[in-house]
Amino acid sequence: MSSGKVTLRAVFRIALFYGFAGFGGGYSVLAQLRRDLVERRNWVSGEDFLVLAELSKTLPGTPATSLLALLGQRVGGVRGGALAAGAFLLPSMVLMIVCGAAYSSVRRVAGLSLFFDGMNAAMVGVVGAVTVDLGRAALRSWRHVAIALLCGLLLATRVVSEPILAAAAVAIGTMRGILKGPPVAPRQPPGEPEKANTEPPRSERLHGPVPFAVIPLVLAGSLVTLAELVRVFVPIGVMTFGGGLAMIPAIEHTVVVEQRWLDPKAFADAIALGQVTPGPVAICSTFIGYQVGGVAGAIVATLAMFVPATALALAAGHSLERFRQSAIVVEILRSLAPAVIGMLGAATFSLGRAALSVHVDALLAGAAFVILLRRPISPLWLLTAGGLIRLAMSMAS
Repeated sequence: MSSGKVTLRAVFRIALFYGFAGFGGGYSVLAQLRRDLVERRNWVSGEDFLVLAELSKTLPGTPATSLLALLGQRVGGVRGGALAAGAFLLPSMVLMIVCGAAYSSVRRVAGLSLFFDGMNAAMVGVVGAVTVDLGRAALRSWRHVAIALLCGLLLATRVVSEPILAAAAVAIGTMRGILKGPPVAPRQPPGEPEKANTEPPRSERLHGPVPFAVIPLVLAGSLVTLAELVRVFVPIGVMTFGGGLAMIPAIEHTVVVEQRWLDPKAFADAIALGQVTPGPVAICSTFIGYQVGGVAGAIVATLAMFVPATALALAAGHSLERFRQSAIVVEILRSLAPAVIGMLGAATFSLGRAALSVHVDALLAGAAFVILLRRPISPLWLLTAGGLIRLAMSMAS
C-alpha cells in the first residue's frame, strides 16, 4: 500500500462504506474488499492482501474488522487502524440499537413475527452449511473429524462448556508449539544482499478521537449490569477464532444458559438480525447489550466485543512475519480447528432446537443448507427468502 496513492482518509471512507454495504458476514466482506482494493482500486497487491487476509482469519474476533484495522494501520499507524475498524462497525452498531429499540413492537406484529420465524429457520441451514464448509478446509484427517464430532457432542449435551473446551485446545496447542520449538529462519544465499525493509512510509493521519470514543455513554443503566456485559463479551471477543459465526456457541451459552438475558427465540432473532444487517455477525452483541442495559448496554457490549480483539490485531500487525511463523501460534490454530467446528455443529443443533418448531421450518433449513453448499451466495438472500416463504405459506393456509 503506497502512501502516495492511499491516504488514511480514503481508507476511512472505504471502511465506512462497507459498514453500510457489507452484507453477508465477515468472509463475504473479505471477498468484496479483495475485488475492490486489489482489482478495482489497485491499492494493494494480491499477495499483500492475501497475507493480511490470512492474518485476519487466524486472529480472534471477526476477520473483516481485523483486516480493515490492519489496512488502516499500514497507512496511519495505531490511530489509523482504530479509525478504520470503528468506521466499519459504527453503522451496524447504530442500526442494531434501532432494531433493539423496535424489537418488542415488531415481535407483536403477526406478519413480522412469522417473517422472523422463517429467517431463523433458514439461519439454521446457513450455520450448518458454514460448519460443513469450514470443516472441509480445517479438518485434514479422520482423527480431526472424530475430535470435532466429539467436541460437538460434548457441547450439545452440555457435558463441557465452550470456554473450557477452547482453553483445553489452546493449552494443547501451546504445549505442542513449545515441544516443536521455534522455526528455523531461512538462510540468506551467499553473495545476496539482505532484503531491505519495504514497509511504506505512513500517510496523512486523521486527527481526532476514535469514532467510538466520541459516542457519549449515557449511563442510565446499572453499572453492575454494564460490568457484567464487559465480563461476558471481552473473553468471547479475544478467545474465539473463526469469525462471527464461531462466536455463536459461546454467546448462546453465556447469554441464554448462564445469564438468562434472552430466551432461545430472542437469541435466534439476534443472530438473524446480525446476519441481515451490514457488518459482522458478532454485531448481535449490540442487540443483546441493548436488551440488557439499553443504549449504554449496547455501546458497552459492542466495545467489549470488538475493542480488545482489534487491539490484538494491531499488535500482531506490528510483527506480522514473526506472528505467522510462530510454532506456538500454528499449533494453537491446529488444535482449535476441530474444537471450533464442533462448536459450530453444537450451535446448529441448539439453534435448530429453538427455531424449527413446525415441519415447514425444517424444510426451509434443509433448503438453505443445500443451496449454500452448492452455490456460495450471500446468506442474506437465503434468510430473506426464508422469511418471505414462511410468511407467504402462513397467509395461504
